[in-house]
Amino acid sequence: MKKVLVIYFTQSGQLNKAVKATLSPFENRKDIEIHYEQLKPKSAFPFPWTYMQFFDAFPECVQGKACELEPFSFNPSEKYDLVIIAYQPWFLSVSVPVNSFLQTKEAKQLLKNTNVVTVLACRNMWLNAQEKMKTVLKSLDANLVGNITYVDKAPNLVSLITVFAFALGGVQHKYLGIFPKYGVSEKELSTKAPQLGDIVLQHFLSDNYTSMQNELIKNGAINIKSNLLLLEGRGKVFFPIYANYISKKGTWGTEDRKTRVRIFGIVLPTAILILSPIITIASRLAPILFPKKIKKEIEYYSGNSIR
Repeated sequence: MKKVLVIYFTQSGQLNKAVKATLSPFENRKDIEIHYEQLKPKSAFPFPWTYMQFFDAFPECVQGKACELEPFSFNPSEKYDLVIIAYQPWFLSVSVPVNSFLQTKEAKQLLKNTNVVTVLACRNMWLNAQEKMKTVLKSLDANLVGNITYVDKAPNLVSLITVFAFALGGVQHKYLGIFPKYGVSEKELSTKAPQLGDIVLQHFLSDNYTSMQNELIKNGAINIKSNLLLLEGRGKVFFPIYANYISKKGTWGTEDRKTRVRIFGIVLPTAILILSPIITIASRLAPILFPKKIKKEIEYYSGNSIR
């Protein structure tokens, strides 16, 4: 009997749908046992968020600070043949609950010399979060053998509006009757996700993951746009600076830093609105001016290696 452990955190349930759809080929097999472990912070993150709660989570998330989690139901000393880590990027970082799990003694024990596949469901910017995930997994001596990422396919500025309507208002349908429904499309989850899951299954059964990521990429598991690659590059520089600026005024939820949190809540959407059109133009020129560099960057972020 081969064993699979799924570690995940979800607020709205979107990530849970993505994981279930991906692992559907694994279900109902007599030779595979799957254990789903939903991470539960002792102090729950809200959904929908309030404006202040959402942006107040930014500094600690970027800085990688942990929150307390409820006890786990899995046995960390048990050997799993594959661990699926499903998560969302928060502010270009791994979500706080999942990052908190990765800092536990249980994670250190569980993941050592264990094959790991990451599954993401998010708006569209996930490259820096996955880089942080790669770094942590390497430090834990885990073997990252695959990555599947589901994203909202709407244009960047459109998805910026719909994600705020979703995260801050819980709107899961067409916003204002104009903007598309936020999130990964149901069609993608019902058609592509099981196909990707089947690729993982075949390599899992043979215990040979050498060519799996390339096969996943060929079947649409990764889709990197050069404009978002460049936009994330700006955020990667800016976010730690502003996280430190807010943190100097206090810790999560303290009154003293609320003014700086409010400012950030204005600065971030404004910066995206201003930079997106500029970077979109630059991204169309970049493959022409620097084709080898852009191709190399996309190939790197599509894979599981770490620089």
